[in-house]
Amino acid sequence: MIKKILWVVGAVVLLFAAVVIYQIATTRKHSPPATAKLKTQTFEINVNYCRPYKKGREIFGELLPYDTYWRTGANEPTIITFSEDFTFGANIVQAGSYRLYTIPRAQEWDVVLNAETEKWGLWEPDYTLDIAKVTVPVQQSDSCAEQFLIKLSESGNGAELAMIWDFTKVVVPIKI
Repeated sequence: MIKKILWVVGAVVLLFAAVVIYQIATTRKHSPPATAKLKTQTFEINVNYCRPYKKGREIFGELLPYDTYWRTGANEPTIITFSEDFTFGANIVQAGSYRLYTIPRAQEWDVVLNAETEKWGLWEPDYTLDIAKVTVPVQQSDSCAEQFLIKLSESGNGAELAMIWDFTKVVVPIKI
């Protein structure tokens, strides 16, 4: 009798493991990983994130409700790495890696850097570890971006971090 119970428990555990592995494997296909990079003579910025697709859905305000945490991508948290100290909003921040998350709203977004980089992206970060926050206006685009995109471009004495999806674009200035 105990052997039968152990066989059933073992089968359930194997089935559960197979389902989890399948979900992890197929999730990356739906939101593939990407890296945005900017390298100049004086600094380097890298952003590692995953790129979800719109797939005919209403994104901002529906799939991603306004005034709530968004991991700014999919799967793992979005991680931004700076080679030099920088200014983000009104805050001077040390070089290093940070979790980047956003709180989208219809007219403006909060873009936040957080010191907690290891936690799975779906779970909200420990807000007491927020390092810097900047509020930026939303720009509407004439064309629809089917897949979420982060772009870095050189700008004056720093860079611009652009996040684009659906008909929405936000740009964050970064001073080095």
